[in-house]
Amino acid sequence: MASGLRLVARKAVNSFITLVLVVILNFILFRAMPGSPMMNFRSNPKLSDEFKLKMIDEFGLDQPMYVQFIEYIKHVFTLDFGNSFTETLTPAMDLIMNNLKWTLILTGTSSVFMVVIGMTIGIIAAWKRGSKFDTGSLAFSLFFYAMPTFWFAMMLIVIFATELDWFPTGSALEFGGQLEFSWESFKDMLYHLTLPAISLTIGSIAAFSVIMRGSLIDVMTEDYITTAKAKGLSDAAVLRHHAVPNAMLPMVALIAIDIAFVVGGAFQTEYVFNYPGIGWLTVEKTFANDYPVLEAAFFIIALVVIVANLLADILLVYMDPRIKEA
Repeated sequence: MASGLRLVARKAVNSFITLVLVVILNFILFRAMPGSPMMNFRSNPKLSDEFKLKMIDEFGLDQPMYVQFIEYIKHVFTLDFGNSFTETLTPAMDLIMNNLKWTLILTGTSSVFMVVIGMTIGIIAAWKRGSKFDTGSLAFSLFFYAMPTFWFAMMLIVIFATELDWFPTGSALEFGGQLEFSWESFKDMLYHLTLPAISLTIGSIAAFSVIMRGSLIDVMTEDYITTAKAKGLSDAAVLRHHAVPNAMLPMVALIAIDIAFVVGGAFQTEYVFNYPGIGWLTVEKTFANDYPVLEAAFFIIALVVIVANLLADILLVYMDPRIKEA
């Protein structure tokens, strides 16, 4: 028990160090990009000179970089990233939270399907190793795993939105619509969610099925599986009670790691489908050099990924005694 707690504590410290490095990189990354908010302000003919000077002074854009960094550090751990450069008097975190619900709906829906379908395909393929299902599912998995997310998203739009006109080409709701607790709003949301969710799910199903297949094939060669069969247990009982639970260990880590992949894929998917999540917002604000919104978005995304991996590490410590002994 004590060794397990020490291991968890060490992983928590490592996660905190990672978060600190992310905070520092978050500040440097966007200021290393071409262009700057000062350039955007000064070149915008729609803004008065007085307003430009006020904005530059308010955000400290004319201050030395180290002064900007000190101010940034003061506010980042209170989640106060300041107001958006491009949307006057609107806190950056408010914009993030407003778009976060759509990203959670998209990635949450996709994650459930990718885990359930991917693991099911992997289990069946491993149990029927060498069969037509195994060969076909492996070919399907490798093909879609290698396919770029943005290209697949565009093909879905071309086929199912443009040619067949079964689904809309983008957005999260009908123009001017609001998400409400009503059946009509729910149907409208699902109607617009279908293609983006399929775009994210298909590629990730491949990763889960391939990993689950390989893990289960390894487990099925163990002596305790042979012993269970020798005791007269049915194939279904051996699979359910002995093989699958032990093959699940690599999947715990994969689920946490795949969160980062899903978020990365969501950037592409949201932008292609004009879906108003964090990915779409980040791309839009990148063009405008809106530092507060970009810093807030990447901090939240990094925090979610770090916490997810920490929870996976903790879960593995208590699921696999061999980790405690290492």
